[in-house]
Amino acid sequence: MDRGLLSDQAVIDASRDFVCIRTATYEDAEEAEFHREVLFGGSSDLRNFGYCILSPDGKKQLRRAARGPNFVYSDASEMAEELRRISARYPKKKSAKNGERLLPRLKNVRLALNVASCDGLPLVVAVGERPDDIEMLSRKLGEVIWREPLIGRLTFTSTVDLAELDAIEAVTPGKGLLVIQPGTYGLAGKVVTKIDAEVAGRELEKALLAAADKVTRKAKSHRNHVRSGRRAGQTWESEVPVPERRRRR
Repeated sequence: MDRGLLSDQAVIDASRDFVCIRTATYEDAEEAEFHREVLFGGSSDLRNFGYCILSPDGKKQLRRAARGPNFVYSDASEMAEELRRISARYPKKKSAKNGERLLPRLKNVRLALNVASCDGLPLVVAVGERPDDIEMLSRKLGEVIWREPLIGRLTFTSTVDLAELDAIEAVTPGKGLLVIQPGTYGLAGKVVTKIDAEVAGRELEKALLAAADKVTRKAKSHRNHVRSGRRAGQTWESEVPVPERRRRR
């Protein structure tokens, strides 16, 4: 979709000065409306991907929306250069929490399991009995996941509802962090490691690295994946209906 622009190291390095967001689109009605109205000017034809650079307040387009970065830049060096140029216009500000970086959580286990499978990454689920447990675990994760050995290697979500974990094998009771190998079609998964809720600092980083190394990342061919999923009766129902489009023959 992006001709490898997003995996180029220069683009990755330049993107560290941005808040990078992947909208849920078909999986969240509110985000779908934002995607349609802000990125594509109110078009009734909701799309599942797009590319845009917004100002820090999210109100101004600094780069006009397009279907993807490959519709905007000729190569990765051009993209990285624009990212560096834009970030220079907006110097970083230290947050009220002394620079603490938030955990990029998907909104529920069901969606996170599917995204993790699509990306070929392990899923970390923070499990607690109360919202306070989740915030404590999220804060601990936020202190280590942005370090170079871990950044970009995991997907995250949280829950206080154990029923959300019904599709996952080998779940044990009690609060903590579950590292999960997602299934082929993102509809199920299996716990490979449980990390105690009391772990912190370097021990947490080591545990996450060891768990991430246990998860096998499998390359997928879109055509073959869809075909085999249909044959196996594995289907995904999106929260927002996917529009039917006419396809050119």
